Amino acid sequence: MRKKFVLLALTLLLTASSQSASLAGEILEKIKQTGVITAGTRKDAIPFAYVNEEGEWVGYSIDVLEIIRQDIEKKLGKPIQLKLVEVTPQNRFDKVKNREIDIECASSTFTWERDEIVDFSVSYFASGTKIFRKKGSDLGTIDSLAGRRIGVIPNTTNEQAIKLQQPAAILVPIKDRTEGLEKLKKGEIEAIAGDGIVLQGLKLENNNADQFEVVPEFPYMYEAYACMIPEDESAWRGMVNYSLVKFMEGIISDQPQQVEIYDRWFGEEIGVTPYSREAINDYFQGIVDSYEWIPLISY
Repeated sequence: MRKKFVLLALTLLLTASSQSASLAGEILEKIKQTGVITAGTRKDAIPFAYVNEEGEWVGYSIDVLEIIRQDIEKKLGKPIQLKLVEVTPQNRFDKVKNREIDIECASSTFTWERDEIVDFSVSYFASGTKIFRKKGSDLGTIDSLAGRRIGVIPNTTNEQAIKLQQPAAILVPIKDRTEGLEKLKKGEIEAIAGDGIVLQGLKLENNNADQFEVVPEFPYMYEAYACMIPEDESAWRGMVNYSLVKFMEGIISDQPQQVEIYDRWFGEEIGVTPYSREAINDYFQGIVDSYEWIPLISY
């Protein structure tokens, strides 16, 4: 019940933000003229966006961007190309704010502070801050983090969550989760703080996965993932939200194409990092209920 309540609260927060007033801008017109959507995403955020063994850019967020591309292509009545640009936790906000990219979709969390410099779409996933530790470690509860060395990527919501929940934790800056893993193996830190679902992906890509685990069961702080776009682009944001809401409708109503995408990354049997359909359906339902139902048609 607690988990459902928190997810519903996140749903309402993101919905309210996405419906705030904004002026129509130039991005949709630029896409129409150039035939290109320039999208920022990550190469190190399994299962949202990463490069697989074949050198292909894949992930849940990549599939979401492709859905947006297809819908924009139909809306504009002309071929539209998706140009992917790598972003990092450090530069993603500037790239959106400076309009170097039209949209960023990966594992970015909505915050009110970030909303002052970029706009957000409706949320398309929910996770929360957990820690990645060696098996046998006594770290787990928020009290246990006091006086312990926890790796955090600076200026992330994960860093903020640990600061708020346990000010006595010793926060050690890391460039990314890969560097954090190396420091953890060497004993320079005792855990890595990050989004739980992404930390599960880190565990999967590690050769000694059975030596590590992600805890606790419930996050220290819940977070809502959304795409970021430049401010004052209501027409563009409306198109992005249309695609996302339609996709979530498909998940809720068990449409094969949409469910296949979800199961590919989060399915309990075949997913890269399993995540409860019941929990995500509750979350998606709260978002969809705030909009007019879109007749579902094949992508």
